[in-house]
Parts: sequence; C-alpha cells; structure tokens
Amino acid sequence: MKRLWALILLLLLPIALGKTYLVPIEGEIDPALAVFVEQALARAEREGASGVAFLIDTPGGRVDAAIRISDRILQTPLPTLAVVQNAFSAGALVALSCRQIVMLPGSEIGAALPVVALPLQEPQAADQKVISALKGKFRAVAEARGRPVELAEAMVDPNLEVPGLSAKGEPLTLSADKAVELKVADLKAASLYEALQAAGFSPEVERLAPGPRVQVARFLTSSTVAGLLLALGLLLLLVELFTPGFGVAGALGLAFLALYFAGGWLAGLSGAFELLLFLLGVALLLAEAFLFPGFGIAGVLGVGSILASVYFTFGENALLVLSVAVIALGLGLVLVFRYLPRTRPAQALVLESAIQGHATEEAVEVGAVGTALTDLRPGGVARFGAKRVDVVANRGFIPKGTPVRVVEVRGITVVVEPLEE
Repeated sequence: MKRLWALILLLLLPIALGKTYLVPIEGEIDPALAVFVEQALARAEREGASGVAFLIDTPGGRVDAAIRISDRILQTPLPTLAVVQNAFSAGALVALSCRQIVMLPGSEIGAALPVVALPLQEPQAADQKVISALKGKFRAVAEARGRPVELAEAMVDPNLEVPGLSAKGEPLTLSADKAVELKVADLKAASLYEALQAAGFSPEVERLAPGPRVQVARFLTSSTVAGLLLALGLLLLLVELFTPGFGVAGALGLAFLALYFAGGWLAGLSGAFELLLFLLGVALLLAEAFLFPGFGIAGVLGVGSILASVYFTFGENALLVLSVAVIALGLGLVLVFRYLPRTRPAQALVLESAIQGHATEEAVEVGAVGTALTDLRPGGVARFGAKRVDVVANRGFIPKGTPVRVVEVRGITVVVEPLEE
C-alpha cells in the first residue's frame, strides 16, 4: 500500500508543482537574447509556471545585455535556477543572478574580465572604470543572492588574487566541484533532469526557444554582420552615385542598409532617432560632395552623425562594428580600384584620367570654356578645345553637353561651373 501511495504522489507531483519553463542561454549574449529572456520570463509569470530554469552554455558577450538579463531575473517573483554547462564572462553574471545554481559535469563559471576586441587585434582588457563598474554589479548580485562577494569580484578584477585558486593578473574561474565547495554554486548534478529534481523544481518541463524574430535579430546585430552590412550599403551607394540613373548597385546598397537597421530595430537597439541621425549624415555627405567642393563642415558633421547613429545603436560594441565596417569598406574600395579601373564609378572615385592628364601636362587655365562630355556627379570629363580633361563640378549635378567654365585649378583638380547664358 505504501508503494502504491508513493507511486501516486510521484505521478501527481508535476501537476501539483506546475511546469518548469526551461530557457536556454546559448552562444553569445547580446541584446536580442536579452529580449528573448524578458519575453520568456513574462510568459512564465503570466502562465503560472512553478519556476524558470536557465540552461547556460555561453562564452560571454555584451555586458549591457547581461546586466539587462540579470536585472530581469532578480525582479521576477518566480523561483529561478541556473543549470551551468559553461558560464563565462557575462554568462557568470546571469548565473549568479538566479536563486539556485547547479553545476553539470565538466562545467566552469567565471572569467568575467571585460575586454575590448577589435578586428585583426588581440583582445585587450577594458578600461579600469569599466572593470570597476562591472565588479560593483557582480558584488551587488552576489550580496542579493547570499554568495561569496570576494569570489564574485575576483571573477571580474584580475588584480584580486585568491590564494590557491587564481594568481594575480588573471580573473577567477571555478570548476564545478570548486564552485559547490566555495558556495558559489549550490549543487552538482549529472544531468538537467537530476538538477531539476535536486533543486526542487518540477520535472515537467516546457522548453522555450527564441522565435524567428529573435534569431534574425541575433544574426543581423552580431558585430561582424552589422559591420559588413553597413560597409556594403555605403560602398554600393557610393558606386551608384557615380553611375547614370539608378540601378542594381543602388538597390542592393539600400537593401543592405535596410537589413542593418532592421536588425537594430528587431533587437530593440534602434528606432527613428538612430535612423534619422544616419540619414542626416548621408545627406550632409552628399551636400559636401555636390554643393561644397573639398571637405569642410558639412562633411565633418555628416561623418559625426553616422558615427553617432552607430554608437546609439550598438553602445559598447560600436567600436567593433565600426572597425569591421571600415576594414570592409576599405577592401571594397581596393577591389573597385583594382578590378574596375576603366569603369565610370572607378574613374570618378580615383580620378585616374585626371592624373593621366596631369602627367601629359594637358592643363587648362581658370576662365577656359568647354563642354561636359559626361555627366558631372560631381566628377566627369569635359572638352576644352582639343583637350579632354577630368573635372569636378563646384556644386550640384551638371548634365552631359552643358557648357562649363573653369573657376579653379588646384594641382591636378580642375573645378568647373555651368556657363550661364
């Protein structure tokens, strides 16, 4: 009879406890993942889950996204459990924010020193102010959950030596056994199911997964992809600017920029303000190119607006996104120079024929009158008597066949304006 009652209780226990909602924290921690966690917790609270378990296997990621996740976990009234496979860097903060932590075999937690990673460079430790701020967050979370504060701080600050565990100059990382021994974690379990049982969570699990919107946002807002989209969009629009009409290059450029902004919007990183800043920057650069020869206030403000838009969108990751964009844009321009030297886009960008004209000393003087042989956008070719000279319009767009007059000669650069009748 006792065995029968035990079996009945075992069968009814999941119903009595309700479901455990399982939320995976996998891959790089980013703002889109933070949106997913917020949605998952809201759903669990709304649907009356008995608790929320986070299966954590991450190398880390963005600090701001981790703090956002941490704050939301601390706020939920539901019991929370971190089941740790690997919780490095930002992942350690997420794990420490849960009420209970269970370590799986071979798992580790720690190594939360914030770093700055740029393309083609070794990652460097972040500024001391950033380290201090993150250390303070780890301390506050450890205090809130009753975990060893000094060990939490040592995960962030490499200057805090923990005898027998970490040498000075390296952040603290704990194995599963050490984490349990030092009460950073509560238990060690052989599997997720065993972890739920040991922590007192319902074994009836509903696993939540990021929807298509979150998955697309995570892909588009990764530093490399976002930088490439930005670079390709600007490069193709630049090529389109110096070709007649509006063609494939312009359409693709707009498509890449649309994807760039779509990722920020889906991840909740950007809105109308960031888009307007970017468009303002592009408009100022176009004004600099067509209305004001040279590079002056409009150009500086245009570049500044674009940089500000990227910063407000990506925050601490803005430098990495911009670095990828600059490298990709530079390589793209090199390809244009190398493989399209005879095309109008390349000629307009590098003024190759202007350099050749200077080499043969076919110069023209200020006041010379000729005719535009090509559209001047603002670069192009004009004829002055028997001479074909590459010129730059001093303002706006000058159509092919328009009479022009030389108003300025700066080295190899010949500046013209439309000849008024």
